[in-house]
Amino acid sequence: MDNLIKAKNILKKNNYTFVLLANGKTVKVSHKRGIMAFMEIIRDNKKIIEDSIIADKVIGKAAAMLAAQNKVKAIYAEILSRKAKEVLDDYSIFCQYEYIVDFIQNRTKDDKCPMEKLTEHIIDPEIAYMQILQFYRKVLKIDLS
Repeated sequence: MDNLIKAKNILKKNNYTFVLLANGKTVKVSHKRGIMAFMEIIRDNKKIIEDSIIADKVIGKAAAMLAAQNKVKAIYAEILSRKAKEVLDDYSIFCQYEYIVDFIQNRTKDDKCPMEKLTEHIIDPEIAYMQILQFYRKVLKIDLS
């Protein structure tokens, strides 16, 4: 898992929120919060994600569902939710993390993250992806399709 260590080091050294490596090469880095960077790479270059390595500050269930849908090989997370761990385990996606939490909090820390709530009861990664797209379109007025 040399590439997982590489992705983790890139994330931490540059204080990124998201790093994606494909075939050992850095494909995308971001300082954006939430799952926006992941959604952008799905939109812009979905083919590159299969068997890729992701390092992220926070991985909740929504990000785990996107990883499952796109056949990510391994994930490093500084913070991982228990529901995300379940998804990653169910889809045999190797993961390392610093901290595991019951759920990802929203930015004001008074409730669950909207994406965590949105995917809480979804078991199919395709449905999760469609729900996330719909949320971005309707609530955030961002079209990521």
